[in-house]
Amino acid sequence: MPNYKNQQTAHTNSSSINRRRFLTFLVHGGWLAAMGIFVYQMGKFMGARDVLQTGPEPIVVAGTTNEFPPDSTVYVSDAQAWVHNDGRNLQALSAICPHLGCLVQQKEIPNTGYQCPCHGSRFGPHGELERGPAERPLRPLDIQTTENDTVLIRT
Repeated sequence: MPNYKNQQTAHTNSSSINRRRFLTFLVHGGWLAAMGIFVYQMGKFMGARDVLQTGPEPIVVAGTTNEFPPDSTVYVSDAQAWVHNDGRNLQALSAICPHLGCLVQQKEIPNTGYQCPCHGSRFGPHGELERGPAERPLRPLDIQTTENDTVLIRT
């Protein structure tokens, strides 16, 4: 007389091992994906924003010096920068808020500074931090004028 009970138990054990192995891989894969997302987000939060996100080209042609009249502040969208002409020099500031990366706007009164529309940080006319939650000033950008009066901004 054949022993059907032992054959049925052997078949059940082999299929439960495969199911167990599949569930183990599924759980470990989920943890691995969650840790990858966590490391990426922590890198962005801790200051690796320049590496982890795309932005403007490294050198942007902002225009000619005629496009930046004295005592004016002009936004250059290709560089994500504000360019201020004080009558003698051009100064460029990054328009990206150092808090969480929103684009800062000019204050209501021109040439008095910038404010972040997302969380309310305020910056002076030279990018200095006036009020948080940002903890750093706006980043100054290298700006150069070529021989033919072309303005270049190094982002």
